[in-house]
Amino acid sequence: MKALHTSDWHLGRTLQRRSRDEEFDAVLAEITAIADTVQPDLIVHSGDLFDSYRPTHKDILRAMRCLNALARIAPTVVLGGNHDSPDLFDLLNYVCTLQPDTDRGRLRFVHSRGDTDPGTVLDLDSRDAHERIRLAALPYVHPNRYLHLFPGFGTTEGAYAAGLRELQDGLLARLHEGYDPGRDVLLFTAHQYVSSAIPSQSERMWELREPYATDADALPPVAYCALGHIHKPQPVGSGRLPARYAGSPLQMDFGESEETKSVTVVDASPGRRTLITPYTLHSGRRLARFHGTLEELAADAAQYAGVYLKAIIRSDEPIPRLGDKVADLVPEAVLVTVEEDCAATRASILTGADAAGDGQLDITAAFSAYLADTGTPGQSADEVVAAFADLLNAPDSALPASPAEQLLTDALNAPWTSAACGRTETA
Repeated sequence: MKALHTSDWHLGRTLQRRSRDEEFDAVLAEITAIADTVQPDLIVHSGDLFDSYRPTHKDILRAMRCLNALARIAPTVVLGGNHDSPDLFDLLNYVCTLQPDTDRGRLRFVHSRGDTDPGTVLDLDSRDAHERIRLAALPYVHPNRYLHLFPGFGTTEGAYAAGLRELQDGLLARLHEGYDPGRDVLLFTAHQYVSSAIPSQSERMWELREPYATDADALPPVAYCALGHIHKPQPVGSGRLPARYAGSPLQMDFGESEETKSVTVVDASPGRRTLITPYTLHSGRRLARFHGTLEELAADAAQYAGVYLKAIIRSDEPIPRLGDKVADLVPEAVLVTVEEDCAATRASILTGADAAGDGQLDITAAFSAYLADTGTPGQSADEVVAAFADLLNAPDSALPASPAEQLLTDALNAPWTSAACGRTETA
């Protein structure tokens, strides 16, 4: 049995508002060509098909054209990631039911809204029908919604990972229902963060914190775990289980500038050790970072031909028209950002050494020195410093009470007394 694992396409992603549509078209064609050469029995996309919950129509069309081409090669399963809309996946699943009988069921979208059991188990036959592929699919479960699934776990640290582990254990039990060890190949796919994985820093980093991490040892013991969510292609765990993040097909941001992108081909059979082979992708434009002087950039200019470049120029004094000078030095690069690292204007952090004899920092004097460094004219600087000092030294004034607070205060100060029984009633 052969499976092709791809992930995290993030269709619609831009780079500093620069469209990458041509790169997406090229890399999706490259993935399709690899699938056509390998002829897998199953294709798994482990989540984040789109970059946005509301992708544009052209990105939906781009996705469906490629996925339909892949589904003609082998049955294709697309898992819902944290960027994917369950409602959109419902729509795409419905569109798949409208296809001719010969193609129906070859493309499936698996998602979760987080309020019902999100896992599913799919059974598929290999091309020669000698093996049965049993795929347990666990789409992304949002941390804000998992309480619907696990009300007994509470909100303590580790509760989310414990809930996911319970889901995985349930899926593993379903995988083994009617399991034939001489014929069945068990696979698992999930969109989640495994604690030992190395992020690319282009992910949503708040979702990659330890409270949301699962341990590699908690992954189900199957022939292969196809993981999505992390953009850096990599194996995870100690090697006890064949588990891997396929990663994104393009370098999404400059945190990925040193990464080699790939798809993964998995060769597994009952009773045999799984063979994992990454296939390098070449279609995406490379992202590069440079930090040095203009002279050093001129010497290295040839290596930046055709790449997206983030340039940080080091200098002693400010350089007029810096962007134009950098563009002239690397005319064949696509300049994304140009930043200046100038010693003369570099901000310094105030420390205890800057304090006066009494140990107090003179904030007003520091602000005045800053204005002088920025070239603010004397009279204007004096007026700004005076206003700054007035604000700094002005006493804090209490905010007036809201109407509701005032009414409550008045009621407490003057409680109502019943004339009939002489009782006093207060809140």
